Amino acid sequence: MRLGQTSVIKFGSTLLASVAGFVATLYIAQELGSAMLGAYSLFIAVLTWLKTGFGSGLHYAINKRVSEDGDSSRDLGAGLIVQTVAFVFVSLGLIAVRDPLNKYLSFQGAALMILTLGVLLAFSFVISTLHGEQKVHVASLLRPIDRVIRSSVQLGVVFLSLLGGGVAGLVWGYVAGAIVATAVGVTLVSIRPRLPDRKHFENVLGFTRYSWLSGLEERSFSAMDTVVLGAFVGTNLIGYYEIAWNLASLLAIFATAIVQTLFPTISNHTSNDEHDAVSNLVTDGLAYLGLFLIPGLLGVLVVGEHVLRIYGSEFQRASTVLVILVAARLIYAYEAQFISTLDALNHPEVAFRVNLVFVTANLVLNVVFVSLFGWLGAAVATGTAACIGLILSFRALRSFIEFDLPLREFANQLIAAVVMGCVVWLGEPVVVQTPAGPILTALLLVGGGATVYFLVLIGISNRFRTTVRNNIAI
Repeated sequence: MRLGQTSVIKFGSTLLASVAGFVATLYIAQELGSAMLGAYSLFIAVLTWLKTGFGSGLHYAINKRVSEDGDSSRDLGAGLIVQTVAFVFVSLGLIAVRDPLNKYLSFQGAALMILTLGVLLAFSFVISTLHGEQKVHVASLLRPIDRVIRSSVQLGVVFLSLLGGGVAGLVWGYVAGAIVATAVGVTLVSIRPRLPDRKHFENVLGFTRYSWLSGLEERSFSAMDTVVLGAFVGTNLIGYYEIAWNLASLLAIFATAIVQTLFPTISNHTSNDEHDAVSNLVTDGLAYLGLFLIPGLLGVLVVGEHVLRIYGSEFQRASTVLVILVAARLIYAYEAQFISTLDALNHPEVAFRVNLVFVTANLVLNVVFVSLFGWLGAAVATGTAACIGLILSFRALRSFIEFDLPLREFANQLIAAVVMGCVVWLGEPVVVQTPAGPILTALLLVGGGATVYFLVLIGISNRFRTTVRNNIAI
């Protein structure tokens, strides 16, 4: 029940952050157009890849080592030193390639890239430390702070033409949000870094040696397509694609919350050889990963165009891509849980091999499919790579622990989603004919569908009723 509450808090906080980002993105898209939004998205994609390559593996290691019983303060100190050295290294590299980087980004963004990367690495480091302390619910509160500050500055940039306007101004908003959230996060961390010795560096780097590819795999899924698209299509198509991706990611918030909540708990049970508890946690997590994504997939099939229309009529071109990306996010949610559990079980070398195949497949498929089919090919490539990762990660995890697949819960969620889809499909003509604008129309369709889905699910799923009742009671 505690984990359920933590997941709900994480979900609610991330949802609040996403709403703030949604409002800002909506206004930016309408005011600046798809080309400017695409240029900003390309900058963030490159930034995120740099953060992944020079930070995410270390952050996984910090999460893991802090969650274990041991000298975690010295492990944290070792991680902090390694992170600082890595940032200096990549900064020198960005300075060396600033001219081609500026050309690729379509604006003078190399210096801003260095600053933004430093702030983002610090923010992610603090988040991973809080996760390791099993303060996932506390860390989740930093996301709305980051996103509200970022969105507020970005809205001011666009509305008042501050900070030079355009892409650079949007990036300054990103920096401001991360700085404020990092400062707040530092005050919430209980553990303090201490001077490490060689053993602690080995402890952190030994896990990082394999876990860096876990971060790369996650980022490959969420940003590989954008980076490849930047080499083949115009920024307006990237803008359409990013809107579809953001909507698909919105539906995946709860699944991500479950994965992040379970990792430190599974890691702690593993360090105490409590294997039955780990198996039960994996099964419980799988039962709810698709809680929003399964109905979301049926929903975008029926009303995807109406949801995209709130950004502007031009964004309706992404309706097919949206369906494919939601399906990809659904598949990846289960794959992410398997990979996260492998890391929590202290088998990063196995997760490394699975992730290596995933990243390679994602890169090759994106290059081939985008070159042949354009931006639609990027969505198909991402979904195909997720299928490959799911199969491999499932087989790998099954070789270490036994766990049950909650097939009945999968079926209940699918039944409730089908009922919802039928109701929304029948009601769509009535809602569309009302004088409501595109935003209200989308809200009516989505809100009505969500209500039907959860009412049906509560009616047919005893497990879901029990979970809701337990967490509300507490």
